[in-house]
Amino acid sequence: MAHHLLKLELSTAARAAGGHVELEVRGPDGAWRADVMASDPDGSWRIALEAQLSPITPDDIEARTARMLADGVRSVWFSDRPRPPWLGLVPSVRLEAVDGGGLDVAEGLVKFFAGWWEAGPRVPVAEFLRWVFGGRVIPHLRQRPTMHPLEALHTVWTAPQYIRQESVHVAETARQEQERQQHEAAINALLERQEALKRPSVEFVYQETGVSPHVAKAGTPEFAMGVPVYVRGEPYAIICPVASRVPALRRRLSRLILLAASERERQRIAAQAGPGQRIVALQPDQAAKPSVPQQVQPDTVTVRQAVTRMFGLDRT
Repeated sequence: MAHHLLKLELSTAARAAGGHVELEVRGPDGAWRADVMASDPDGSWRIALEAQLSPITPDDIEARTARMLADGVRSVWFSDRPRPPWLGLVPSVRLEAVDGGGLDVAEGLVKFFAGWWEAGPRVPVAEFLRWVFGGRVIPHLRQRPTMHPLEALHTVWTAPQYIRQESVHVAETARQEQERQQHEAAINALLERQEALKRPSVEFVYQETGVSPHVAKAGTPEFAMGVPVYVRGEPYAIICPVASRVPALRRRLSRLILLAASERERQRIAAQAGPGQRIVALQPDQAAKPSVPQQVQPDTVTVRQAVTRMFGLDRT
């Protein structure tokens, strides 16, 4: 009886929405049967409205949907039960009775806002079908996560403009993630170059000054994220400063030697440095190796620590 009453509700709502209605329509060769077949009076579209109250497996409901679609018939599945396990696997909505009679779409109609899918308005089923028949809402397989209580719904009903907004958001999020990964990779590469150059830098400075230098633990913003090398407590050289940070520190760095890991890096730094800036490319495997008095092996630094120092967060 409940199934029959829901079919009557759907047929009444479909007529109110402007559709032509037939009940218990069979497909070719009996491959499927629609509870309610709604169609455009001029025959340009047909949509099966399925009242599904009895238990059905996800595989079965997907197979029935596919059989109808293969014959050019779209479908919308309806239930007024607590969220059925197939809701969102196929184009579907959940209905709830309202005071005074009638049914509202309570779940399955959504909108995209501020990067998330959230529940759309509750509307009478006739209004929902009017939107479906007119293409104002369409079924959509979400690309982005959603807020509770919609996380289990994959296929939802929404307006085309929300789908476009989601696509723009997904593309922008992917771009930002790519930039984040590239930035992190650049920091890792910088840390590796600085670490590999510490010993050759100590040997280079000792060879120039005859004094055993002290190497800082990590780069700092004051030295363009390069690692300072100290002689008698004063900065003497900078290991692998970040080229893009050099212009803002030209005066501070002008009296120091900037040490690069390769000729390519030396040229990159030189393009940003002031005139007369001394920049030396050190090849670790070719560096001179004089006897150096005891020195403290510099500590390594993590990517997180490097980012913290880069933005000066360690001083807040």
